[in-house]
Amino acid sequence: MYKLLLPLMLSMIVSLSFAQDSLKTKPDVDPRDLDFNKNQNKGQWYTSLTLQLSSSSAENEDQFIRQLHYQDNGHFEVGVQGGYFIKDFFMTGLEFSYSSSNKNERYSANGEDNHLKSISHGYYIAPFIRNYIPLSKNRRFSIFNQTSLQVGFGTTLKQNETASALTKTKTDRVTLGIGIQPGLAAFIMDGFAFEASVGLLGLEMDHQQSTTNYTEESQRTDFDLNFKVNLLQIKLAVAYYF
Repeated sequence: MYKLLLPLMLSMIVSLSFAQDSLKTKPDVDPRDLDFNKNQNKGQWYTSLTLQLSSSSAENEDQFIRQLHYQDNGHFEVGVQGGYFIKDFFMTGLEFSYSSSNKNERYSANGEDNHLKSISHGYYIAPFIRNYIPLSKNRRFSIFNQTSLQVGFGTTLKQNETASALTKTKTDRVTLGIGIQPGLAAFIMDGFAFEASVGLLGLEMDHQQSTTNYTEESQRTDFDLNFKVNLLQIKLAVAYYF
C-alpha cells in the first residue's frame, strides 16, 4: 500500500503545478476575482486524497496502574474518494480507505514485566452523499455535510510476553456504521480545493472474533451511538473537481 501512496501524491502535486502554470500565463487575472461556480454544478466529477499519520513514544513513565518502561506506537491511514454531482450542490460517491497500526510496549503491572506487541490492518468502503452550501457569491468557500454508510474489515495480531507465559491473539473484525461528517471546502484555484471535516455523529456495530494461542475462541459484538466531536482528529484532504 505504501508503494501506491507515492504515485497518488505525485499525481496531485503535478496537477497542482500545471494549474499554477495556467494561472501564470494569464497575468491579468486577479486570484481574488476567480469564479468557482461551475465546480459544484450538476455533471461535475470529484476526487480527493486524505492522509493521516500519527506516532507516540515514551520512556520510564508512571501511568498509575502500571509502570511504562518503553513505548513506540504508530498509525497510518490513506483514503481515496470519488463522486459525481447528480444535481447542483449535491453529490453521490464512494470512499475507500486503508489503515495500519503498530504497538510496541514494555511495562510492569502487578509485579510482573510485560512485553506487548501488536499490528493491525484494516480496509473499509463507504458509499456517501454530500450536499454543499456556498458561503460566497463566487463559491470559493463552501460548507458541506457528508452522510456515509461504512463497511469495514480488519485483522489484529497481538502478542503479550511475560516471564511465565506467552500469549498470542488473532482478532478478525467486521464493522458497519452510519456517519455524519460536516466540513469546509476552500478553493485555492479553479478545480482544486483543500477540505477539512470532522465526525459529528456515528452509529456503529462492531463484531470481533478472536483466537488465543490457536485454540481458545471468543466473540464480541458492540453497538455504539457516538455524539462526541473530537477536534484533535480533523480530517484534511486535497480535492479536485472536474
